[in-house]
Amino acid sequence: MKRILLCLLALASSSCEKAFVSSIPDYAVYLELDLDFEDNALLPVLAYKIYTPQNVNQAVEKTGFGGVLVFHGIGAGTNPYHAFDAACPYEANRSITVAVDEDHLYATCPKCQTRYDLASGAGNPVSGPGHEQLKPYRVSVVGNKIRVGN
Repeated sequence: MKRILLCLLALASSSCEKAFVSSIPDYAVYLELDLDFEDNALLPVLAYKIYTPQNVNQAVEKTGFGGVLVFHGIGAGTNPYHAFDAACPYEANRSITVAVDEDHLYATCPKCQTRYDLASGAGNPVSGPGHEQLKPYRVSVVGNKIRVGN
């Protein structure tokens, strides 16, 4: 009886958690990046690259709704890389994608001018009308290989 009560309590508490819901529709994301070769531009801190269907092997790799922005963050830890959909969530239009600012700390939507914080790794809006963070994607690093997916 005690085990059943604990299971019910765990189920009830997990259903109360608010799931992240994005204005950006779910599209397949899968990238395999190689820091030893073609993706070595991502090695320096604050480096970034936006992957689109035009610059990946479309037979294998998928780039989400508006492309995938991969960013090498400042934070210490086991994984300094972050990935977001490049489409502005305020505009929610696949042809309106953020551009990384000159300082490489923020990405800004060219239409609504919402500015998103990249340095923290969260993609949160810091100014402009947008209130939703950039849609994040999972990133795993093994050696000099990065996998991005959803």
